[in-house]
Amino acid sequence: MTDQGIQEKAINVVTILIKAVTSLRLYPPASAIVNQTVDLLLQACTELLEEKDPLILAESERKLLVDGEPADHKDQEKIQIRAFVEILTILDIRSITFARGLGKEELVAFIQAMSLRPEAARAGGGLQEILDRQVVRHILFNEKMYVTKDKDQQIIASMDLKDDDILSILMEANPESTGLQQIVEKAKDPEWIGQIFQTGMKHIVEQRDLTPGVQLSEKLVHMVRMLEKIADPADQEQLADLVARSVAEMDNEMISLVLSRDVRNLFGGRLFDNVIGELADERFAEVADGLAHMAEAPGEQGWTAALSHEVLMNTEKGRRVENERKARDAQEKEERERRFSRLKEKLQWIQRGDEAGPLDPNLKAELPGMVMELYSIGYGQTADEVLAWFTEKLTDPNPELGAWAAESLSQILEGLIAAGLMDQASRLAERLSQWFATETVFSPACERICRQLKELEQALLERDPFGEVHPILDALSMIQSGKTPRDPAMQAMAAEALREIATEGLLEILLREFLTNERGHQKAASRNLARLGVAPTEELLDILRESEDSTERVRILQVITEIGAPAIPNIIGRIIRNEPWYVLRNLVYLLGRVGKEPQAADLAPLFLHANQRVQMEALKSLQRIGEKSRAEILLSVLPKVDDALKMSIVETLSIIKAREAVPLLVEMLQAQPSGSASLKADLEEKICNALGNIGDREALPALTEIAGSKGFFSSRSYQEKVKIAAGKAAASITRR
Repeated sequence: MTDQGIQEKAINVVTILIKAVTSLRLYPPASAIVNQTVDLLLQACTELLEEKDPLILAESERKLLVDGEPADHKDQEKIQIRAFVEILTILDIRSITFARGLGKEELVAFIQAMSLRPEAARAGGGLQEILDRQVVRHILFNEKMYVTKDKDQQIIASMDLKDDDILSILMEANPESTGLQQIVEKAKDPEWIGQIFQTGMKHIVEQRDLTPGVQLSEKLVHMVRMLEKIADPADQEQLADLVARSVAEMDNEMISLVLSRDVRNLFGGRLFDNVIGELADERFAEVADGLAHMAEAPGEQGWTAALSHEVLMNTEKGRRVENERKARDAQEKEERERRFSRLKEKLQWIQRGDEAGPLDPNLKAELPGMVMELYSIGYGQTADEVLAWFTEKLTDPNPELGAWAAESLSQILEGLIAAGLMDQASRLAERLSQWFATETVFSPACERICRQLKELEQALLERDPFGEVHPILDALSMIQSGKTPRDPAMQAMAAEALREIATEGLLEILLREFLTNERGHQKAASRNLARLGVAPTEELLDILRESEDSTERVRILQVITEIGAPAIPNIIGRIIRNEPWYVLRNLVYLLGRVGKEPQAADLAPLFLHANQRVQMEALKSLQRIGEKSRAEILLSVLPKVDDALKMSIVETLSIIKAREAVPLLVEMLQAQPSGSASLKADLEEKICNALGNIGDREALPALTEIAGSKGFFSSRSYQEKVKIAAGKAAASITRR
């Protein structure tokens, strides 16, 4: 048994490893975030290897094994452990061996390898080859592997385990491989060769949900060709029957893929005939349809699929299935036309419009179902016309009719999604999104439609996270942003929907593309991140803090600005932390773009910051969002700041014509000068100009006195340019 303490530390290593892989997918390898995570992982590995050397992590039956023992059930269910097992399975890693002496550079190379896509790993010669090229000596892939002994026990076997070595050769090697020649002798035993095939089939079945069927069918057919080559001629008929039964037990798509790989002549044609013979008519038809679809693809596989389909349909079973299909199609067409005729008669009420009078209660109850029926029988255009009528009724002056239309469309959307009619659901969702974006009052129908739109958007983003048009996302984003007056319950509902849409997986995909543009969809990733509300904000602010790329920083600022008001708490939280000045300046800039008057008070302390660029950014942001509180905030900090900033603040008070600033400005004019005389005179000149622009007569006595001050008998002396400015200001006020 694995020591409990060792297993707990191994789980910790895997948890940090997944964090490292995720960080590397989001950030450049040299970034601080990646380095910190790698250092943490190296420390955890080093401490563990002091107690257990080597450490072997493996996967068997989608479970994590630590030195041959399954991890505890509670650990197996952790998201990081499930992600690790998923990576092992996708990359076809049976085990990873860590040895004492592991260094940071080796660990970075290993994390980079674990971050690869399967096709990239294969293109690089395989994971072990990739590590070998980078001289990684303390981490080995597949040095040992684990196989299931029975339901409750795992056994460990070295790579010398003969049956598994043979299976690997059969699936991967070429017909002339040395390894293949070495196992021909074992193939004389028909029972052994049957066991090898069944082991291979088990491996393929286990990989079905994780590996593309095209790759699995290629492996399977390769294995069968090898077995045919090495099997004794006397055993080939029995082997062909075994293979045919096993293939026929697979799902229809896999059967079509196997038959599309030029297997017609395997075992003298017996395999192909036996697979067909094992299939019931219904499955036969589905397999034939799959082949017909594959035959449309270009290249050799499309050509072989076309030949296989032709052979399939020329059999007695194929001709019978085709005749039955034609008869059924004719009958279904007649039935569709009959049903459409009946529906069209009922829909005449809609075509007559207002002249038709009140809507019949029975028809009202039937209409949603009729739309679904029209789609199901192939009359989509008529169904679309009915939906257009429903959409018009959403804004009907009669609120009851509008509520009924919303409820009906909600039922129809739910039906379309459940039926898998995603194109039709998307078109209806676009109509509903336009209405939903303008609705201001919360209602049960709104709540239901919001839930359905959210589920549909999740499906659309899963299918294509970089789609150009996302009206649902646009509507939800606009509602939760608060840019237009809205029922608070509507805003909360939209915000919650966006939180559920913004899954960890989606954010990882969008952020990676936003940072790397590796798929050429950087703009789409930026747009969709901006519409997901607050979800990506913290991650974006982290990147903003670490980024050394000015272009990247500008893109981040644009995205957070588009996110708008939902980002305010995150921005203020970072400002309170007193980040470095270059980070703080960007945060203040953002607050000036997304904040409102209530956030103006958060800018006041920043006027006293040591860095002038932060001070000036605070002044610009206050000018944008301060509204009526601008003067009060500026006057509260004016006596505390240096003369350079005082001049900028005085100019702002002048621009906003802040009458409440007059007493303090007059007091500053009359105060005895200190510090630089030149700078003080510049400030006094600006104060005079500001008082003239504000135009309050309260300033006249002071301005007149300064303008006329002469020599020894004045309370204090002023430079000539200050006197001139005071005179002009006094004249300006007097003329009003």
